[in-house]
Formats: sequence, structure tokens, C-alpha cells
Amino acid sequence: MIPVQNVHSMIHQRLRKRYDQLWLRAFARIRTGKIDRDPVLEARTPDRRRGCTVIVRPSAAVKKSVALFLRELRRLEPDQYYYAVSEFHITVLSLFTATVDFEPFAVQKERYIQAVDAALKSTTPIRIVLDGITASPGTVMIQGLFETNELHELRDGLRRQLQLHGLEKGVDERYRLETAHMTAVRFRAPLHHAERFAKALEQARRRPFGLMTVRTLSLVENDWYMSRRATVLLKRYRLAIDAPSAPRG
Repeated sequence: MIPVQNVHSMIHQRLRKRYDQLWLRAFARIRTGKIDRDPVLEARTPDRRRGCTVIVRPSAAVKKSVALFLRELRRLEPDQYYYAVSEFHITVLSLFTATVDFEPFAVQKERYIQAVDAALKSTTPIRIVLDGITASPGTVMIQGLFETNELHELRDGLRRQLQLHGLEKGVDERYRLETAHMTAVRFRAPLHHAERFAKALEQARRRPFGLMTVRTLSLVENDWYMSRRATVLLKRYRLAIDAPSAPRG
């Protein structure tokens, strides 16, 4: 049997490796300005896609650290899309990926809520360290790291309940989510000074953003970007403390 501390270390190392792989694939492209621009953000048109997602909102301290970092980046490249503090989130699981054809999913809203209720009955608080950044050709992300299996088990529990409720269609549609990253920037315009921006990202590779203990999860309706204007709270859950609470006014 593998000792518990070694299991924890292995989880942490796998996450680091995954983030490093993303970084290596994206950094050279960002440095040379060969980014992927988001067509909806580039067109500055409202996003008509809607999804349903279980999310974590970061702590006040983490929000403050990330907001400071984004202000620094915005001074270098003001034309990109920077998430507002109220939009910061970590996706636990997209119950169905945001789509323009969301009506077949939306009519089953109560069944989705029932599935999440069942999955979150005995979930305990989860510790996540926000440490450093990674990137894709289209985004800049804050790295979320954890050393125990609670988040994996939570996601698997949600997937299992969705399947039991006949709601598995649309889950993990793009990829199977394994990390705890927080998307902070999306590219929507050419980089004016690509090398300078890339250097700023490189300097932030191991920048600490804080530790958070997740005690609350939110089930929301959302657009692709979890934008404030389109996100609607369906239910809030306190982990292993008391029963789910209704949305607050």
C-alpha cells in the first residue's frame, strides 16, 4: 500500500505536470503573438450560450491577489478580456457545457438540482492553493493545487448522480476536468507588445495567490465566461455543515 503522504505528493505532482505541459505549449505562441482570439469577445457581442455549473468562489484574500495581478497585466495589454473580481471562479463541474441550444437542458433544471443535492450530502471542505500561473494559446489561468482526493471524489460523485438521474449528456463534453485552475484572462485582440507581455507572465509563473478552504459551493446558470450579467444562482451549498440554503436576494 502506498503511504498517504506519498499519495498526496503524487496528486500535487500530477497537477504541476499538467500545468507545466499547458505552459510549454502556450508560452512560445504568446511570446510571438500567435494567440487564439475568442471570436465572441472579439466581436464584443452578447454571449447567447448558457450552461449549468457547480463552481467555487475564491476567498477575499485570493480575489485581492488575483485582482492586483490582473491590473498589472491590463496596463501592458488593455485590449484583452480580464475577468472582474465578481466573476472569479473555479469550475467544479459543468453539468452541461454552455451552448446556444440549451432549452433541452434547461427544462430539466429541477432534476439537475436534485442530482447535485444527492452528490453533495456528505462532501467535506477542500483546501486549494492558488500558486502561479499557466496559459493556453487563448487564456491565462491561475494554477489551483490540492494534495488530497476530495475534489476528484466530489466530481466523480456529481458525474455518478447525473448518470443516475439520466442527465449524463453534456458532461465532460470538451474534456474531463481534473485540475482546479481559475481562468483570469482571455485573448480577444492582437497583442501590442507580445514579448513584454510574455515576460510578465513568465515572472508570475510561481507567484503565490493564496490558500483557500472551500466551505461553500454554488450551482449556477451561466454563459461561457461566467459573466456577472448572465450568471444566476440556483442554489448554494455549505459543505458537510448544514443543509443547502436558498439563493439570497
